[in-house]
Amino acid sequence: MDSKNDNKDLRKACVEAVFDEFAEHGDMIRPQYAGQWNEIDASRFLGHITGPMDIDVTGLVDVIIDTIVKEAQK
Repeated sequence: MDSKNDNKDLRKACVEAVFDEFAEHGDMIRPQYAGQWNEIDASRFLGHITGPMDIDVTGLVDVIIDTIVKEAQK
């Protein structure tokens, strides 16, 4: 993973993993108040997730680390 392309691919994979976690209504990113998923806006194109949410930072870091390990094994 030395080239710029590898880093770009790794970044893309990590961003996708975070958005997938949100799209699956997982436990890492959830509405601040139960059941208010429509209050959170996720834009993959812009790379932003906005709105009143509760973020499990350690869980989200685990998702990112798992993605990095998976990408390194390819």
